[in-house]
Amino acid sequence: MDPKIKDRKRTGSRKNLATGYKVLLLLVVIAALVLTQVRLDLPVEKLAGEFASEHSRFIEIDGLKVHYRDEGAGKPLVLLHGWSASLHTWDGWTESLEKDFRVIRLDLPAFGLTGPAAGADYSLDFYVDFLDHFLTALGIEKSYLAGNSLGGGISWLYAARYPEKVEKMILLDAAGYEMEMPSITKLARPGIVRSVIRYITPRYAIRFLVHQVYGDGKKITAETVNRYYRLLLREDNREVLFTVLDKIEERKNEEAEPLLRGITLPTLIMWGEKDAWIPLELAHRFEQDISGARLITYEGAGHIPMEEIPEITARDAREFLLEQ
Repeated sequence: MDPKIKDRKRTGSRKNLATGYKVLLLLVVIAALVLTQVRLDLPVEKLAGEFASEHSRFIEIDGLKVHYRDEGAGKPLVLLHGWSASLHTWDGWTESLEKDFRVIRLDLPAFGLTGPAAGADYSLDFYVDFLDHFLTALGIEKSYLAGNSLGGGISWLYAARYPEKVEKMILLDAAGYEMEMPSITKLARPGIVRSVIRYITPRYAIRFLVHQVYGDGKKITAETVNRYYRLLLREDNREVLFTVLDKIEERKNEEAEPLLRGITLPTLIMWGEKDAWIPLELAHRFEQDISGARLITYEGAGHIPMEEIPEITARDAREFLLEQ
């Protein structure tokens, strides 16, 4: 064989081998970077030390150890948080309203320190049944009810089913109508992506999520991001994170509208005008479908106005609840 041909073959083999090593090194680097983002579940006992307070209580409902807080005195005001949140989203409201009301807030199943419920389907109907069992266990026969996002969807369905148990209702950027789901949830539709999210949950992804639900990013603190991040890592919370959203999306307009039109109790609708998750146009639909409902919108606020602008929204809530 021509020596030049042999040299070319040797040179080609060396280049292929070098390329192979580079690809292998790149894969190792990528794998190492991915592994640095793996986050194991945190035990609830550890998180309770961080996020339970002297006001925290735990009660067993349907086999689930539920974290809740019961503060203040007066007529009961029950506060329901949204998807991927916790009872802490109502801190500002509790501080403002506990002088006038008995404020009760809880970590709903699948979230916060409460965590997932075995065998639950996480539909709005499941949450309504759970809420009724919770309030019955606390001996509450009738209350004011306020809910944000997922908690808003639970609130209006509970009021439609048990009108005798709700005196007045506040809906804040509430779920319930068929709508275009947030972009971040679309990215998580493929099963393989959800499997990855189950274990790879970088803090910057949660920071992005929080920025999506605030209208003014300057109001977000490191403490706020840390709370959302740490409670998401509560053992098994990530396992059912998107199952809850799937169930919300399954409820269609034709199911919601007749139920909403049957609600006659005094209702206040609050909505952030910069809500990037549930559009402002749906606030007007709630106002239209619920007889006598009143709507207040908040310029510059996002999807969780009770957390972003607690003083203003709590003031409006107090006036509505106390008026004759």
